[in-house]
Amino acid sequence: MIIVSGHATVKPGALDRARGAMLKAIEATRREEGCLFYSYGEDVTAPDTIIVLEYWKDWASLERHFTQPHMAEWVKTLGEVGVVSRDIRASETGETRPL
Repeated sequence: MIIVSGHATVKPGALDRARGAMLKAIEATRREEGCLFYSYGEDVTAPDTIIVLEYWKDWASLERHFTQPHMAEWVKTLGEVGVVSRDIRASETGETRPL
C-alpha cells in the first residue's frame, strides 16, 4: 500500500474559496480504481493549512491519479488560491496493524 501524507498552506483566507473544488476532487478521487482512502482536512492549529491523507493500492494507481481531469481542475484551483508552502510525501508500507 502507498500512503500519501502531508500538508499544504494557502494564502490567508483562500481555503474557504477552495472548498468546493476540494470536495469535487475528493469525491471523484474516491471513485478511482486503486484508491483505498482519500481525504483532506483542515489543521485547526494552523489557519489556511490543508492536511492530506491518501491510501493507494499501488504506485501505478497513484501515478494514474495525477492524470485524471479532476486533478487538473484541483491543481488549477490551487494555483488560483496560491499555495504558500507544501510538504507532501508518498511512502510504500509493509505490514499494517489496527491500533
